Amino acid sequence: MNILNLYASLNGQTEKVALEIERACADAGCDVKTINVGKQDLELDLLRNDLTFMGSGVYTWLPGKRMLKWIDRQLASARDRNLILPGSPRLPGKFACVYCTYAGPHTGEAEATPAIKYMGQLFDHLGVTVADEWAIPGAFVPENKRHLNTSGRLGNIEGRPNEHDLMQVRERARGLIESLRSPAANESLR
Repeated sequence: MNILNLYASLNGQTEKVALEIERACADAGCDVKTINVGKQDLELDLLRNDLTFMGSGVYTWLPGKRMLKWIDRQLASARDRNLILPGSPRLPGKFACVYCTYAGPHTGEAEATPAIKYMGQLFDHLGVTVADEWAIPGAFVPENKRHLNTSGRLGNIEGRPNEHDLMQVRERARGLIESLRSPAANESLR
């Protein structure tokens, strides 16, 4: 299985998750390429891969600015190449998993949902099936925001994503890969 693992990480929380995904993919015997889109200005063919992971932190209910800019460039390129069609027909064997790290100090996981859905729309417009969506707690790193790590709806999220969170990421990544390898499961996701 050919896997592209894209992420943008401002303070390192999303990068921790992306590296766990990379490890899980490699352990499952997949060919995986991990790219921090915030540090590389490149255009990628998102239709070349069997599975693409895409992750970002959440900032005011959306992906971070680096991811937003990257998505905008990908959409412009897809439009230029006439890849976005009315009805967004499904491309067989092409899947994505979108995820975010979030602190949710005000309304919890609900703050992550718009960012996840926003990223998923890139794939949906291209005809790539969004096979899974994840929200992973991630603590605030900047000093002026750290008080929110203990005062929000999620309770104390200091140090997250922690080892338990990352173990869940590995398990979910492995499970997704295995489900997509199964002909019966693969057919049901189309």
